[in-house]
Amino acid sequence: MQTSRLSVDAKNRVDEIQARADAIFDYEWLFQLLWDEFRKNTAKQRLNEFCDDLQQEKERRFLWTFVESHRSSLSEIKDIYNGLFEDDDFGILLYEERTKLIDEFASMHLSTRWSHIYRPQDKNKPNDSWKRFVQNLDFDDEREVKKIERFMYLLDKICLITDLLTSRDTDSLGEISLVNYRRARLNLKAPQTNEPPRETLIKAIKQCEELFKFQTAWAVVRVLCTEDFGSNMNKSEFERYAQDLLKDPQLADFKQGCPNGTIQSAETGKNGSGKFFLLHSSQWPINDGYTWAIDLMAKLRQAIRIIEIEQKAEEQKRLYKLSEKGF
Repeated sequence: MQTSRLSVDAKNRVDEIQARADAIFDYEWLFQLLWDEFRKNTAKQRLNEFCDDLQQEKERRFLWTFVESHRSSLSEIKDIYNGLFEDDDFGILLYEERTKLIDEFASMHLSTRWSHIYRPQDKNKPNDSWKRFVQNLDFDDEREVKKIERFMYLLDKICLITDLLTSRDTDSLGEISLVNYRRARLNLKAPQTNEPPRETLIKAIKQCEELFKFQTAWAVVRVLCTEDFGSNMNKSEFERYAQDLLKDPQLADFKQGCPNGTIQSAETGKNGSGKFFLLHSSQWPINDGYTWAIDLMAKLRQAIRIIEIEQKAEEQKRLYKLSEKGF
């Protein structure tokens, strides 16, 4: 029975990584951080001495492995492009390749620990989360070294594909025309997650933080997810989802959590005053809905609309820049 439980948890984890891949696999910031660290170390001694001494220090060995793997799979991506048949869509092939790689990546124990590496909100503050990841790496065991190298290869290739799919990287393919790829990208459909775009929702919640005066304010977010994005999460599922949202660095100092039982408490309210949460939000004003809940829903929806408009504007700017380059 325990084995079955673990397999279900593992599948849910893989599904979550697949659904959030565009946001998760963005580690260019970490490469820049480690590259600066790498240059700082090599500046103090000759490169061959640095390499000879790698076995003695896990952090320096990891630095070398990470830097060496960065964009190492670019030639393989070009091979995919060069091997296209006339009826192949480059974007769809990349998307399918990423899905396959993420399945393997998520099955590795190292990926669980890697998920604790976080991007700092304050760029001026040092980020040592990667050092904690390195602490338990075993560079003395050749089999473990192979696993680490495979892990870094998967991470790099998934990140590179994600950068291409999300237009974060428009230079790596050099002279390869991206016209057909851009068109194919329009036909790609992300897996149905029954939840709003994660980054958009987090930004909207952060912008409306002052209106989250009670924990029950999360019931408003649940109704928003249901009405505007077709979410079918039950109360417990949403509470776990909200708890995961609050782990994001943007919400690190958010005052109102969403512990288990929050949604039930909101719907009950004092003397049944929260029953309006069970109705469509359009019915709240005429069914004694809390004024703060009505205001919060309006502000969240307004924030999401503005964020989406800004995102579309940025995408138009990128496409315009590409058109100027002849793509």
